[in-house]
Amino acid sequence: MIDLHCHILPGIDDGADSPETSRQMIDAAAEQGIDLIVATSHYSTSGDAGYDKAYEELAEYAAGRGVKLLTGMEYDYDRLSEIPDEKLRTVGNGGYVLVDLKQPYVSGSMDQLFFNLRLRGRKIIVAHPERLWQLNFRENLAKLSGAPIVQFNCGSFLGRYGKHVCRAAWAMLQECPRCLIAGDAHKVSSICAKQCMELLKEYFPAEAVEVWMTENPRRIIAGEDLKRTAVKLDLKRRLKLQMALWTGKLYRR
Repeated sequence: MIDLHCHILPGIDDGADSPETSRQMIDAAAEQGIDLIVATSHYSTSGDAGYDKAYEELAEYAAGRGVKLLTGMEYDYDRLSEIPDEKLRTVGNGGYVLVDLKQPYVSGSMDQLFFNLRLRGRKIIVAHPERLWQLNFRENLAKLSGAPIVQFNCGSFLGRYGKHVCRAAWAMLQECPRCLIAGDAHKVSSICAKQCMELLKEYFPAEAVEVWMTENPRRIIAGEDLKRTAVKLDLKRRLKLQMALWTGKLYRR
């Protein structure tokens, strides 16, 4: 598996609080079958200044555990326009920029900024929209031009952000043809990719889950277009999922 969203570098943001925690996160990821991680710290001027040193120190340890560590950054939408294009840290250097919208709506200025970035060869990945848009996600997706790419969090499907986010994640996954799933882990206990993959395979075809958690992340790192998935659940799987959501089975993991 590949995890394209992880706050694993120590002392850069609100993620790993020490080098020891970072190493423990690498160990946990390796045990779950993750062999490539992109260190997407939250952007700040001070964090960006210390990023390279922290990355180089952890990358050496990760390689010894069979995990390849790549560079990246998660940008808040309202700060994105401050950063010169040449200083943007793309996800694994593949030309994709990970953006947290930080607001539950899409404005005209947001779409214009994303359009300008696309003109300069940057492609936008919207980070965990299920935590913001919830039940009005279709309306917001329609406002973003250019067939937006969305990244869902593993923890959302496991109910770790509450039932409303959980329901939104399961619904949105069936509506977004170009998407991927990543961890957004900030500590050891939030690394849950294996558990998420096993759960998704109970309701969706295994080949679709592989696209979301391995194939599309690989394509992003390579700077390629994502593979589209159009998942239409058969009646049996749809009823099984609806029952699990209705009974709260998915909110207690």
